[in-house]
Amino acid sequence: MKFIVFLLIFISSIYAKSETPSLIPPAKNIFMNLGIEECDRACLIDLLERGKIFSFLSVYKNHSQFDDIQDEYDKYSSLFQINETGNIKIKLAMLVPQKIIRRYATSTVNSTLAYLLYKKYDFDLKIYNSGDESETSLLNSLSKIRDDGYKYVLAPLTENGAKIVVQNADGLVVYIPTVNKKVINTTNPNIIFGGIDYSNQIQKLLTYATNKVAIFSDSSSIANELNSDIQNSAEHIVYMKQFKNSRVNFKKILKWNKRLDNSSIFLNLPLVKASLLASQLRVYDRTPYNLLSTQINYNPMILTLTQYKDRQALLIANSIGKVNDEITISNTLLDSDIEYNWVNYSTSLGVDLLYNNYVLQGGRRSFAEKVINGQVEYETYIVSPKRYSIEAFTDEGM
Repeated sequence: MKFIVFLLIFISSIYAKSETPSLIPPAKNIFMNLGIEECDRACLIDLLERGKIFSFLSVYKNHSQFDDIQDEYDKYSSLFQINETGNIKIKLAMLVPQKIIRRYATSTVNSTLAYLLYKKYDFDLKIYNSGDESETSLLNSLSKIRDDGYKYVLAPLTENGAKIVVQNADGLVVYIPTVNKKVINTTNPNIIFGGIDYSNQIQKLLTYATNKVAIFSDSSSIANELNSDIQNSAEHIVYMKQFKNSRVNFKKILKWNKRLDNSSIFLNLPLVKASLLASQLRVYDRTPYNLLSTQINYNPMILTLTQYKDRQALLIANSIGKVNDEITISNTLLDSDIEYNWVNYSTSLGVDLLYNNYVLQGGRRSFAEKVINGQVEYETYIVSPKRYSIEAFTDEGM
């Protein structure tokens, strides 16, 4: 299969290293018309009705006399590149502000590639590295995307960048895997948001909380968002502590703080800090009812960063669903994690949506999540880290 991937600045600025080209020639996947009999008008319409778009495109070029279905050919052929051999390439653009999203610049591209490799179709994936999320940079990239004839765009952006793109995405269908629609005011039906809903996760976690709630957080924007959601919903917050730097006196905070006993403690902290706090609670003989965390700590590293007794009462909200083994393997081959990394999962889901709901219009999707009013709807699961794995939580598990 021959993949034509225009990576532009991406290869030099994201990977930033040279690679020795493989001596193995690339595989090829050619879509050819293998039918023995001529495909007349009824045959062509049947292919369209059954969703056999590639078959339709491969044979129609030899039957251009059917003017009454020319519109169908024009509609689908504009979405693909078709050469004289019948080779079809799906056209997809990625808008990547590499300086802003940093490591996600590489991982989201790899997740996109992994899905397209899994589908086994040729594709034309072009990366537009805007660098930053200034209005000038993003508008220039959007203009280039249009000029190059792309209609479908994956855009892993922050909230600031998403607001600019949403207001200037005329003529494009844009999927934003990193932002939830609730923070963007738009009714544009061609903008799809794939960000998870942390508020929904907080509400789910609160159903497992006692009437005494404590909160530990850092000063990040996501922590502030989580803190606000808890304060607006919890009945009784007995203690709040924000770590503004890496120097923390746990003895002073925990040793005599009996308010934490029999409380539900929210860990609105990144993985390493949350793991350290969990261990220090036991060191200083604090006995919370349970520890609660959102997606930010859904990571298998929790099993190695904590001892089993430290995490026994930990419950984590997770919105990453299950995908088939082939997609997982395809991602693994490209060093992309979609089992625990929700941004990568959302990105792969977005390619699935664009591919099946827009390009093929009715193709069989590989992800279960639906889109409602422009937002991917995720189910929230509660899981618990056991001795050797993270498993679905049951009341008997505490």
